Amino acid sequence: MKNGIVVTGLPASGKTTVAREMAKRLGYVFLDKDDFLEDLYDRYGVPSWEHRKKLSRRSDGIFRDSAAQSDSAVLVSHWRPLGENGQSGTPTDWLADEFNPIVEVCCLCSPEEAFARFIERTRHPGHFDQLRDAKELAEQLASWANNYPLGLGALVEVRTDGAVDFDSVFKKVRQALSGL
Repeated sequence: MKNGIVVTGLPASGKTTVAREMAKRLGYVFLDKDDFLEDLYDRYGVPSWEHRKKLSRRSDGIFRDSAAQSDSAVLVSHWRPLGENGQSGTPTDWLADEFNPIVEVCCLCSPEEAFARFIERTRHPGHFDQLRDAKELAEQLASWANNYPLGLGALVEVRTDGAVDFDSVFKKVRQALSGL
């Protein structure tokens, strides 16, 4: 089977930065669900929040199909916690069917830091970040902080509040892969 590095954490916790570096160092395919979602935004437009949610669910399938067709990969998304039936986040139930072993690299930062980064970043307008209510976003991030790590496989936790020691993270990921 192929190896899967699943990068988890709060929105704006540094997942994409960590995932890109891990993919580069490991020589694995890098798959970011937002890349697929933003392609759909560009192709179909995003006239409403409901349409945005439909495109997000559609991009989950494209993301999963791309993972199935890839070799070992580093995958990044805003993942849905295991056993949660809500609509927010990419489902995780398929990962074990595609990857063995799985190493979860969990990016940990405070909800306050994630909030500050979230409001400062610029993403595709289809995400509707500019329409988010700041108070609701802060509350949502604080609530979601309790969801991580997800428990998807061997765990490597990374503090992303400040500068990340990528050499140390890479060493821990390699150890997790070889210890499985």
